Formats: sequence, structure tokens, C-alpha cells
Amino acid sequence: MFRNNLKLILRKLKREKLYTFVNILGLTVGLTAFLLIGLYVRDELSFDRFHDNHENIYRVISQSEEGGYSSLVVSDYVDYFEEDSPQIESYTRLAIKEFYSLVESEDKALNVEKVLYTDRNFFEFFSFALDEENLSSVFNQSGSAVITTELSEKLFGSDDPIGKSLKINKDESVIITGLAETVPSNSHIQFEMVVYDQGYFKNDYTNKHFVKSAITYLTLSPGSSAGQVAEEIDAAKPKPDYARFLENESFSLLPMTDQRLKAPFEFDYYENNDIRYVKLFSGIGLVVLLLAVVNYINLVTSQSLKRQKEVGLRKVIGAQKLHLVFYHLFESTVVALISFALAFAIAERLMPLYNGWLEKDIILQYDSWEFVSWVFIAGIALGFVSGAYPAFYISRFKPLMLINNKSLGLSNKEGLRKFLVLFQFIISGLLLVVAVLMHNQMRYLKTKDLGFNPEFVVQVPLYRSSEYSHESLKNEIQNISGVEFASVSGWQVGGGAKTGITDDPKNIQESREAAVISADKDYAKTLGLSFIMKADHFEFDKLNSNEVVVNEALVQDFGWENPLGQKIYNFDTRPLEVVAVVADFHTYSLKQEVEPLFIQPLTERSARNALLKINGEQAQQTLANVGEVYESMVQRPFEFYYLNDQIRDFYKKEQGQFLLFQIFSSLAIFVSLLGLVGLTIYTVQQRRKEVSVRKVLGASVQRLILMLNKEYSILVLIAFIIASPIAYYAMQGWLEEFKYRITISPLIFVIACLAFLSLSWLVTIAQSLKVSKENPADVLREE
Repeated sequence: MFRNNLKLILRKLKREKLYTFVNILGLTVGLTAFLLIGLYVRDELSFDRFHDNHENIYRVISQSEEGGYSSLVVSDYVDYFEEDSPQIESYTRLAIKEFYSLVESEDKALNVEKVLYTDRNFFEFFSFALDEENLSSVFNQSGSAVITTELSEKLFGSDDPIGKSLKINKDESVIITGLAETVPSNSHIQFEMVVYDQGYFKNDYTNKHFVKSAITYLTLSPGSSAGQVAEEIDAAKPKPDYARFLENESFSLLPMTDQRLKAPFEFDYYENNDIRYVKLFSGIGLVVLLLAVVNYINLVTSQSLKRQKEVGLRKVIGAQKLHLVFYHLFESTVVALISFALAFAIAERLMPLYNGWLEKDIILQYDSWEFVSWVFIAGIALGFVSGAYPAFYISRFKPLMLINNKSLGLSNKEGLRKFLVLFQFIISGLLLVVAVLMHNQMRYLKTKDLGFNPEFVVQVPLYRSSEYSHESLKNEIQNISGVEFASVSGWQVGGGAKTGITDDPKNIQESREAAVISADKDYAKTLGLSFIMKADHFEFDKLNSNEVVVNEALVQDFGWENPLGQKIYNFDTRPLEVVAVVADFHTYSLKQEVEPLFIQPLTERSARNALLKINGEQAQQTLANVGEVYESMVQRPFEFYYLNDQIRDFYKKEQGQFLLFQIFSSLAIFVSLLGLVGLTIYTVQQRRKEVSVRKVLGASVQRLILMLNKEYSILVLIAFIIASPIAYYAMQGWLEEFKYRITISPLIFVIACLAFLSLSWLVTIAQSLKVSKENPADVLREE
């Protein structure tokens, strides 16, 4: 029976090519999207779970009323609270000195992005694999370093690096004592080099009057209360000699497995994601799968009316209800298995492109458990679910009723068919509206005036070194053809120093936070800043140490009507006179409001970046010439960043999520429209005689086309009436992440509705036109 049924099913699929194509294509597209989303979600949820004892590892974070959550704590504060908390089994710390560190071997020099400074027990605390399992001895002495195999190949080729010396940032020597294997891509901690410096995290506040910060991890004993440990950390605040820095801080513990998706802070050394996006794409994956299944059920149900006589004849010649049910379920399972296998094959071939978009390393293999579970187990299950309704419904009628009454079968189930189509349209309409709103917001982020002109402005990092002067480097660069302006400052996109300021010198403790930018005389014209007002004597290139330029946000924060001549004070109580007001410009992403800031003259210590405004027509050659000067004077590999690229990086996460949303939303809409094609063909075929009679009675082709498409057009309108408020509510929450955002206009919903209505007409008009133009005599002569 199995063999015969399989032959019948394969013959039927071959005979009814159009329905077979629509069914398999719809399921395959939906399943491919679901599989890709499922792999993304699984990868995101797997972060940091490869560490032994990961469920007991926590990160210490702090919170204050002014600064919100912070990912860093004072580097040696753990030494004060650890002794009072018996639930803490061990701890380790991480820090990064420079965003890029210059690493030099005997004959090579590289800018290495991920150089970590850590405690001695780093490789015992975490489960990063070493080439040789010498976890306890790899950091036996201060000045030891572990590098990854990739960095070893760059520096030493195939030579053994163990025991060799490296120099970091020209002034620090380390000895390589271990090789680490490739860091798993699902680790939030990424590194190319790990350095153990015994005294790195120790603070000497009494003599130096500042403290260092670090990332601190704890391992708690099983069953410990993270909340109780956090209270014990808070209780230790009076102990250090820098206790006043901790007065307004409250501490809590973030589980390591929540670091990737549930970190409450905006800025971190590590790249984080948001659990809301994972939930969003999980929902989209389920919706796309549901649309594909609903689409398949709808098409099979519509076809079942055509097959009533076949079922009736099978019953007449002795087929039992169980046999008929098995046949229908077997047919749907065969189609599902074919679709699952195709989906897996397509997903596997899309993996390189998919991983490139997401910067991941997901792998699919035919000999993997994913293939077996996905194709066979899930395929059989979905086949039974999608084929159950038509199988059990149509097989319950008596043979004569099925043979003699065409209206019996499923023709009285038009309400169910319409509901399924309406459901598809609601989901498609919802996704379309959301995609349009996300597109408008992302376009707004790209086109909004930032208050400065980033076009062809290049940032070049500078490093502290006695071998060259920043001023002489700037002068050399400024003489290069193609460099229009050059400036040295402490400013960079998305970063910068902050300080407390007040306009009342008698009340220094009641200060408010403001960003401070140290910049030279060419800063304003390099960035193209606009001035709102200036003092009569003001010249930016003659700004002295007692004068500052403030932005509009700072003026509003203090409530000054006439800011020129006003004084501000920071912790050294030295008055700084306001001599100009610059128009607000965004130093951070548009998720944040422009913060109060002031610009003061550059000091040697604050010279961290060079900004170059270059001629776009000769940018490549100009940068090559700049690189030659930079490398000869700074003795470091030349690196640079376009400001436009750095600004785009603000929204890297949103751009990636939006791209995925667009792709999978388009697939969902495609599945709905594909199903509409199949249903239209079925409906039109069922109404051929009606159309011919109406044509004989004088109906025009236009009127007939309208009649055949009116039902689906009404369903589209109803779907958008339902979907629009849902989309509006959902997008309000997403847009609230951005302090600067679009307003949701009703016109967006109207345009989206008309666009989807046009698409639905586009896919149905061909079949409607074909039937409307048929010769009535030929149609009515049939049967």
C-alpha cells in the first residue's frame, strides 16, 4: 500500500504541475526563512554557555542617578568586598588600555584591536582553550602573554612563538607563554592577546588622586543569592580610600549568560545585542512558518472540492476511511519532506552570505543532527499537521454524496477559506507597515543634520610618545596636497571625556555633568561647526585656557538668557568664561539627546585624534601621502576612519536587524501572494461558466475582472484596518529608543495598503483577464 500510494502521489504531483509548484515553493520559502531565523536565534541564545560553570558566573555592574548603568567598576574594589562575601568563590578582571595596541615582534608590527589585561587566573576562570592545557602555569610571572593562533601566524608564520618577546605600544615588553585556540564566535569576550601584569589593577589614590576602572567577574558558589552578594558589595563602599567615588553608586550582578542580550548599559567594550530583537525575529520566524502552513492548508482545502469524486470512487471500490486518511496525510507529508529538504539545501548555500550579514559563523551540514531533526522529524510532523484537516474532513462523507453533489465537500467551508486568507493578509499587512516605518526611520538617521559636516572628514588616532610632537605632525600633514583642513583634539564620534560643572562657585558639589572637548584652533572649521553668537573679541584660534565655547544645550541647561560672559566652574573652582555659543552637534547617536558640552583649548595630554578634511576627488592618493608622513613620524602602522563610517556604526545593530526584517518580511508577503495566485486560479476555474453567462448577458471585461477580484480586495482592506493599529502600537515602542525620530503619519498606512492591494491585483489580474476573454460558447459547451 505504501508503495502504491507513493506512486499515485508522485504521479499526481507531476500531473498537476502548477499546484505542485505553488505548494512546494510556498512551503520551501517559508521553511527556509524559519530555519535561518531559528539558527540566528539559537546562536544568540548560546552566547557564553560553553564556559564551565557558566550559570554561576556574574559580572559586577554599577548604577548611579546621573550616569545610569555602567559596565565598569573601580579596578581593585573587588579586593575590598570579596573578603566579606563568603559566597564568592573566585574573581577575575579585564581591562583594555588602548582601542588599538601596537604589537611588535622582531620583524613585524601590527595594530591589534583586542589586547586584554587580566588577572593570573583568566584561563582557569573561563573555558577558553589553549593549545597546551597548562592553565595554571601559563601566567606564572608578570609580563606573560597568551596570543591566539591567528595572531601567531601573522607575527611569526609557522615558527613556534612560545618564549619569544613582543613589545606593546613601544614601552612594554612581554614574553609569550601560551597559544590560545580561536575564540568561539558566541563568546562576548573576544581577544587576540591576553597579558598578565601583576600590579595592573592596583590603585594608589592617596598619591595619584585618580582611580582605574575594569570589568570584574565573579564566580559564586552554587545556590548563592546574587542579590545578597550585591548588598555585600554595596556595604563595602566606605572601605577604600577613594570611597567618595562610590557614594552615589549602587552595585548589582549581571549573569554572564545575560551579557549578550540583557545588558542594561548602552556602552561597553563588547558588542551586545538586545533580547527584544531576538524575540522579534523569533516571532517573525513563527509567523512566516505559520503563513506557509496556512497557505498550504488553504490550497489543499480548495483542491479537495475538485477531488470529491475521486474520494467517492475510492470508497465505492472498497477503500476504508482509515486508508483515505492515510493517503491524504501521506501526500501532505511527502510534499512537506520535499520542501524541508529543499529548505535545508537552500539555507546551507545561503550560509556564507547570511554569516556575512550577521558577522557570525553558523554552520549547516547534511551529516549533522540538524539535518535529521529538521528534514525528517519536523517534516513528518508538519506533514501530519498541515494535511490533517482535509484528510479527516473529506473522508467522512458517504460515497454517493461525494459523487453526486459537488457542493458538499468543502464548498460550504468558504468562511474558513476566507478567514485563512484574511489571516495571511493581516500578517503581511502588519509586516509591510512595520518595514515601511523602519525604512523611514533608518533613512531619517542617515539624512538628519548632525550639526557638523562629516563628509570626507577622516579621523586618525594619535598616541602618546616622546618621539614626535602632535603639532609638528599636524603641520606636516597640512602641507600635503588634498588636505583642506587639519585639527588635533580629544574628540571622537561616540566618545569623549565628561566632567561636573556649575555656575555657582560656592556650590561646587551641586554640579551637573557636561562633555568636555579639548581642541585646537582648526577644530571648528574642520568639522564645519556653526556659531550662534560670539563675543566681540572672540577668535577660535586665540582661545585661552580661561575661555570656553559652549553649545546650545548647555545654555538651556543653565537657563541663561545672555550666555556670553557667563562663568562656569569645575572641580578646581577656576572660572571659565563663555566667549561663544556653537550650534548643537551630535557627538553620540540619535538615540541620545544632544548633551551639554563645552570646548576648551587643547593640551598635550588630551591630543588623542587628528581630524582631516580632505578633497574627495583625490582622497585615495591624499591618504596614501598622509600615511607615509604618519608612519615616518609616529613609527606605527597608519590607520584611519571616515567619520561617516563611524556614524553608520552607531546604527550597525539596527541596520543589520532592519536588513533581516526586510528580507523575511518580503518572504512572508511573497508566500501570501503565492498562495493568492493558487487560490485565484482555483476560484477562476470554478466560476468560468458564471463568467461566460454574465458575458452573454452583456457584462464587460472590466466588470468581470472587478467581480473576480472584489472579494480579495475587500479582504485586503479589512486586513489593513486590523493590522494598522497593531503596527502603530508596536512601532511606537521601537521608535522610543531614538530621541530623534520620525512621526508616524496616517499616510504611511494608506500607502502601504494601496501598495499591497496593487500587488494582490498584479498577481491575480492575469488569470482573471484570461477567463474574462474566453469565448462563452466554448466554455458553456463543456461537459
